[in-house]
Amino acid sequence: MNNKISRRDALKVFAAGLAATGVACSTKTTNMISKPVLQNTIKDSWSNTHNRVWLGGEYWANPMEDWRINNGAAECVTTGGQRSVHSLQHQLVDTTKAFRTSVRVKLAEQGIKDGGASIRFGIRSEINEYRSNCFVQQGLDVGIIDNQIALGDKRKPLSRPNVNEELEIIISGAPQAQLVALDVEIKSATSGESLGRMASLVGTEELLGNLAVVSNFEIPSFESGPQQSRSDGGRYQFKNWQIEGEAFSHNVEQKFGPILWTMYTLNNSRSAEGFVMNLSVLTGPLGKKDSKQVILQTFQNGDWQVISKAELDTDAWVASFRIVNWDEKQATPYRVVYGEGQVDGTTKLDVYEGMIRANPSERKMRMAALTCQNDYAFPYEPVANNVVKMDPDLVLFSGDQLYENHGGFGMIRVPAKMAILNYLRKYYQFGWAFRDAMRNAPTICLPDDHDVLQGNLWGEGAAQCHFLLMKKTE
Repeated sequence: MNNKISRRDALKVFAAGLAATGVACSTKTTNMISKPVLQNTIKDSWSNTHNRVWLGGEYWANPMEDWRINNGAAECVTTGGQRSVHSLQHQLVDTTKAFRTSVRVKLAEQGIKDGGASIRFGIRSEINEYRSNCFVQQGLDVGIIDNQIALGDKRKPLSRPNVNEELEIIISGAPQAQLVALDVEIKSATSGESLGRMASLVGTEELLGNLAVVSNFEIPSFESGPQQSRSDGGRYQFKNWQIEGEAFSHNVEQKFGPILWTMYTLNNSRSAEGFVMNLSVLTGPLGKKDSKQVILQTFQNGDWQVISKAELDTDAWVASFRIVNWDEKQATPYRVVYGEGQVDGTTKLDVYEGMIRANPSERKMRMAALTCQNDYAFPYEPVANNVVKMDPDLVLFSGDQLYENHGGFGMIRVPAKMAILNYLRKYYQFGWAFRDAMRNAPTICLPDDHDVLQGNLWGEGAAQCHFLLMKKTE
């Protein structure tokens, strides 16, 4: 399908959809973010996580394919600009309360120039929803750049040059009249020596929204071409990221992964296998030392029973279950369990629950049909919520679950491993939006042209099609 609608026009249509559905939803900066407040200090678990692409369900990496956990740190693997990692469970929502956040940073690769490392505040999309906010590439950057402290557009030299040592960025904020008094200090992570500090009064609108760490915050990102992943800048790694203070929200339900979502179908095989239940479990891209096994359980006789185990495909990161002679006459609660092994030998369990519906009989079937989920109004609320409320017997996605431009940062076609990660990252936006609709209803998902990254592959309104024949040369 051809897409020529602008982002602004799409948002106007989206806003009209909000009014039409009658779902209460505000675009005010403090109303779209969950409100449970942060009571304890939160610290990343990267130091206890095996090396891998997936940074954890508590974070969204932009773009995913450009980040790795490497020896306990979240490391950007390209020198491209605007590479960020968002905290999913915590947003800054109340500037009448004090807060503090800190992170250790180190230059992993020296560039011709320094693009800087920062903690970015005030990241908000037009609808200010935590998932939508993840794709905004602007905000208030506070950190280091070119041996200077950075606080927005203000700069102050460090007391001495940084010679590739690990530094700690420490930021605190406190309400002052109708503003926020922001203070940043840069310390040597090894000696604790203070290399300088700077303070400023900032407006509340500059701080409300998502919080992220950013590699090369002063270098723009590009959609395509060689500068998409490479620039004259260096690249940074981050670790020991801490967040504290009641200014932040705290919503554990906003975690996304390692189990991302499930999809299932129920089919009458008309054979000795009876009804066959097929279920797919998708996870983020894990590492060599991570477990590849997913367990499927159903609730029977008052307890959870293991009915099958499956291995993850390490390209698609999908575990597939096929259960024959399924009892289609009754609804059956299910859950999938993944054990995430830690460096210290412990295991964190991730559990994702749903319901295998009874096969509908003696009534009309309810079906939800959706198509063309471009990311202009991601995560497509209230459409996704209304599908859940509809409680359909079948969910049909008839094509274009993703588009080439999804999430920004262009497309990667080679090498294969990076191309796969690039594709998965775009596909994950689809599941992130509709996971609750798919967990309790049979789901059919058909590909269309954009799903295979070939816009209008099947034709465009009888427009003449020209083919370029390529001759292979030795």
